Parts: sequence; C-alpha cells; structure tokens
Amino acid sequence: MPRTVERLSLMSMTPGTGRTLNVIRYGRAGARPKVYLQASIHSGEFPGAMALHHLIPMLDRAQKAGRVKGQIVVVPHANPIGLSQVLMATHLGRYDFFGRDNFNRNYHDLADPVAERIKGRLTRNAQRNINLIRAAGLAVLDEMIPSNEIQQQRLHLMKRSIDADVVIDLHCDAQASMHHFISQRDWPAIADLSAQIGATAVMYNSPYPLTMTFSGCNGSWWSKLADRFPDYPIPQACQSSTIEYRGQNDVNDAYGAADAANLYKFLQRRGVVSGNPGPLPRARCTATPMEGMDVGYAPAPGVLVYKKLEGSRVRRGETICEVIDPQSVDPLNARTPMKSTTDGVLFSRRPDGRPAWPGMVCFRIAGPKALPHRKGRSGLDD
Repeated sequence: MPRTVERLSLMSMTPGTGRTLNVIRYGRAGARPKVYLQASIHSGEFPGAMALHHLIPMLDRAQKAGRVKGQIVVVPHANPIGLSQVLMATHLGRYDFFGRDNFNRNYHDLADPVAERIKGRLTRNAQRNINLIRAAGLAVLDEMIPSNEIQQQRLHLMKRSIDADVVIDLHCDAQASMHHFISQRDWPAIADLSAQIGATAVMYNSPYPLTMTFSGCNGSWWSKLADRFPDYPIPQACQSSTIEYRGQNDVNDAYGAADAANLYKFLQRRGVVSGNPGPLPRARCTATPMEGMDVGYAPAPGVLVYKKLEGSRVRRGETICEVIDPQSVDPLNARTPMKSTTDGVLFSRRPDGRPAWPGMVCFRIAGPKALPHRKGRSGLDD
C-alpha cells in the first residue's frame, strides 16, 4: 500500500494568490497507534523541516516493506503562509501579517464544547470514553467555519492531529541546545522521546499551558476533561509535545539525518514501525517546571555579549551575558551584566552581537524549582 498525499488549499487573502498545505499519510486509516508530526509552524524555523526531509524517505521505505503497523501523519512544513513572508531579503514567518497573530497561538480549546457533547454519555470503560471524546472533538472541528486563511490553516492541522496518540511539533530557538516542552501529565510516559532526541532540558506545563499553542490544544483537552468528569476514566490519550531542534542556523544534512534517525527509533519503540530501535540512550536530564524557567530580559538597550554557551550548566548569580552601550564614552562602565536567578541549564540564548532593547528575552535557563517572579507564567514569551 503506497503512502497518500493530501494537498489542502488555503483561501486566498488577496486576488490572484493561493497557498497549499501538504500532508503525507502512512499506514492504514484508523490503525493504532497514530503519530502526528509537523514542522515549522513558525515558518522561519527550518531544523525540524530538515529532520522530516530526512525522515520521509525512511518512512517511504518502511511503508513499501510493510513495516508501518500503526498510522503516521507527516506535515513537512505546517505554515505555507509564513513561507511567503520575505521582507527586504529577510524571511520572517512568526506572525501573521494580516491579524498579527503568532502562528503558534490561538488554536481551539476543545474542552468546553466536547464536554457538552459527551455529558451523560461517558461510561466506566476507558477505551470507549477515548473513542467518544475523539469523535466529539472531530465533530466540533467539522462544524467550524474559518473566516480567513490562518483560521483555515489551524483547522486543517487540528483535524489531522486531534485524534492522534502522539503529537510532535518541531520547532527551534534562536541559538539553543536541544530541549523539549511537555505536559506534566505526560511525564515520565514521554521520557523515552526526551532521551532519544538527547534533550538537555525538558520543561513541563502544569496543569495546562496558559497559551493555546498547537501542542497545547492537542494535549490539554484530555486533562481538562478528566478534571471535569472525575467519576469516569478519561486517560491522557494524547502525548503532545514540542521539540526545539537547537537554533535557527542549525540547518544541515548531518543534524537532519541524525534527528530523523532518532524520530524513526522513537516510532519503532512505540510500535508504529516494526524493527529494533536498539537501547534507549541515557537521559541527559529530568523534567523541570516551566515556572522554574529563568527568563533573562534585557534591562537596557545595547549589544549582547555572552559569557556562557548554550547547554552550559550555570549557578545562581553567574553572569550569563552583558549588554554593552556602543555609544558610551566610558567603555569601562558601558557593560550591564545579566545574571542567573537559578541553578540549571542555559538552554536558550541569542547570538553574540545581537542588538538588545529593554524587555527583550536574552536567555532561558531550566531550573528545578518554581521562581517567585515566574509564578503564573507557565507559558513561553512570544
């Protein structure tokens, strides 16, 4: 049985234009487990797309050999709208130009409409409840009518992911080591993915993400429904997470091939593809709370110079970077240090020499304990 390819048209926002979203399917419709993978919902983030570029031929061979036992859905590039955003020879792709929405925000929270549909229909059988909830979620999405291109793109993606057992959204950071964003309710069940990709930091939202990201919309509704109906068994039926594949400039065949190999081994380990994935690599970290993530905001305008590399272990009070005032006539007093407020792993930073402005995020550190100034801020800043 060959793979199938859907080519989904998006509505035109200007006369004479049009875009297409491509979706590749492997395995038999309805087979379990179902894994959904997409890359580059922030369209300027290509390391994940490179991983899928190398994974797709591997899945093609597996399909031809009859090794795909479950169902795999791959969206090689999830944001054709953002692909067109080239301004003065610079590709952007993070925000929609029409409504100024972040492309990875404002996905639909299905918990409330699905709760209304399943009320009085739940049973003591967990699998029946899973089937009921998935059908209700797809029915809610089918009734939605998008009014513009970005809404239609969101619906296309959610309709193909919402009933998956595993959803993996592939992103990258500015300059970073490999890291993984998850739900606390999926830990340690998702620890095999974190270990397989070699994550240097794994951070969890608890109990739910504050912003309805793509990963969040696919995972949080199960948790919310379980809390809404505590007298009935509602498992966390979708492990939905975001992998951050290092930095924006880490786009090459060596990384792409290695990342694809790790994704393939994960699919084997989960029984979606047959074969022996070999031993699971030793985990490089354990999961820590998003509220323990120290975020360094620039206190002044200037130029960034870093003292620490991404992936470094740091201690509270260490200087991570300095903001230098390039107009200063007193260079000895032109530097404003930015220090860590926690022990942890510096997993994300900017490139050296990047202009900074007050309030700009300059680094992120995964720490083990919630920080007072991060209380109630479990999500990432834009």
